[in-house]
This record gives sequence, C-alpha cells and structure tokens, in this order.
Amino acid sequence: MKIDPTIKHQDLSQDFMEQLGFIPTSDVKSTVVVLIILMYDIPLAAGLLSIFKIEVLWVVAPLIIIIHLWGLRLLIKNPYSTQFEMVLLLGVYGVIGAISLFIVVQGMSFYVLNITSIYYYIVINFVTIFISSILVKYQIDKYSRDPLKEQESGNQSKYIGLLALAPAIGYMLGQSAQDTFILKHFIALVVFYFFTLLNVYVAAKFIHRYYFMKANMDYVVFQKPSKRERKELDKKGVMIK
Repeated sequence: MKIDPTIKHQDLSQDFMEQLGFIPTSDVKSTVVVLIILMYDIPLAAGLLSIFKIEVLWVVAPLIIIIHLWGLRLLIKNPYSTQFEMVLLLGVYGVIGAISLFIVVQGMSFYVLNITSIYYYIVINFVTIFISSILVKYQIDKYSRDPLKEQESGNQSKYIGLLALAPAIGYMLGQSAQDTFILKHFIALVVFYFFTLLNVYVAAKFIHRYYFMKANMDYVVFQKPSKRERKELDKKGVMIK
C-alpha cells in the first residue's frame, strides 16, 4: 500500500492521484443526500414493501439508523473538517448497502418466491462471497502495480457500460413482466442482487482509498477554503479541525 517516497506526486498516474483524492467539498452534501435517499432508501423501501415482513425490517433497522445518523452528521458539519470522514462514510455506506440489500434478496427468495431449498441459499451465499472477494482483490491489485504507469482503460470502460446498462435492462424486463407475478419478482430479485454487488464494489473502493490515503499521507492534498469562504466561516465562528 505504501508508495515509494522517492516518487514525486506529479509523476503518479491518474488513477493513483484519484485514489489519493478527497470528494470535492462542494459535492459532499449533495453526495450524501443522493446516496442515502436515492441509492439506499428507495431501493431498500421497495424491497421491504415487497416482502412486507416486520422481522426483516427489524434486522436491517440498526443499519438504517447508523447510515442516516452518520449522513446527518456530515450534512451538519463543515465539509472541510470531515474530508477523511467522507471517504470512510462512502466505504461504510457500501458495506451497509450491500448487507441491507442482500438481506432483501434473501427475504424475497424465502417470503415472496417461497424458495426453501437449503442448496439455493448455500449457493447464493457462496457466489456472493466469491464475487466480493474478487472485487476486493481487484482494488488491492490495482494499486499494487507501478504507480507511474497508467492503467489500460479498455476493460474498465466495458464493465462501466455493463453496470450502466443492467438497471435499464432490469426495468424494461420488469415492465414487460407486470402480469406475471413470479417472473416480475424474480427480475426484481436479480436487480436487487446487482445493486448488492455494486455496493460491494463501492465498499471495496472507498475502504481501500481510506487506508491507502492514511498510508501515504505525504501524497494527500487537503482541500482548503478560499479567502472568502474562510471569512464567512470566521464570522460564523466555525473552526476547521
């Protein structure tokens, strides 16, 4: 994880510079709102309503409370003082989102689709752990190479295209299957599972970024308020720590 200290910051490849960078302070509040309300609350609510079992809600309730309280804290705090915390939040958001939606996947399998085969749950858990390990290994390997060489983007753009296409395909299939109860919920299950894995990717990326930045503090550049912003903060008595 540690970069050779003889390498200059400006010589690092673009993806290494990105992995050592913070979320722009101007985007922190909007990012928190979009992630928690649009990317977490809405899919989770849709899943919980389709299952409609209070016991499933009780299982995910602690996760819901944690991510919302933390998000509220970052909305209140000055973004310049929570730059590292924002990176960590994104990583934990990925973990909580993945666990929450995976619980929904299992709940829909059991309560909605009435799948009771123990082999199904063994397979789906094994596959999820296997894919998650690949995503984590990808992040580790990506930043274990020579930091001066740019990464080939051919395969990356292909995977990004697939990620963008998958929800659209799921929506179109869902619309075409509205009159077929089993097929409709099976497609919803696939979409929830896709978002579970997407959250695993987010968790791996930003938890790695947090510890990668901590291990290479000499290359980390903190964002600082402009003179005008500093004056406004001073008037409000806000201290940046």
